Amino acid sequence: MIESTFCDPASFDILNIAKDFALVILGFVLALIPNYLQRRRRLRAHWSALGAEAELCAQFAMTYLTAGVEAPLYRLPEAAFTTSFPALLSDAGVKGEEVTGLESFWCLVQDINRGLDNAHDAVRQSNSNQLAAEAGRLKLKCTKLLEDKSDAEARITVVRKILTRHAG
Repeated sequence: MIESTFCDPASFDILNIAKDFALVILGFVLALIPNYLQRRRRLRAHWSALGAEAELCAQFAMTYLTAGVEAPLYRLPEAAFTTSFPALLSDAGVKGEEVTGLESFWCLVQDINRGLDNAHDAVRQSNSNQLAAEAGRLKLKCTKLLEDKSDAEARITVVRKILTRHAG
């Protein structure tokens, strides 16, 4: 009588062990999927918030350049950057060169906001010389944000490229 290797008890144990091992691996992989999907949604939300805020900053900078108000009441928003950028950094959602581009953009936003505060202070103190100096600096900074005339790209262009890579 010819015996089959499948009837051998030792080979049957090996098949059961291999099946159990494969099921454990499959369970482990399936357990990772919800966390992966949640992380993707969270990162996408942070990138969307940064994108919306960057566009608002660009709109306000353009308004400053075109409206002719030297000390407006608005400030460029920074809330999403303050919240989302650290979250993206801690979740390894930002590459090295992207950190530089984003930081450079929001540093300029902070400079513009400080300039707007200084212009507002000059108006309160009725200091027209200080107001004119601040308005000149603000126009340069807003121009740099929107359309850098040097060899470098405008800060908003750099940020838009970064955001496009992470869209969707």
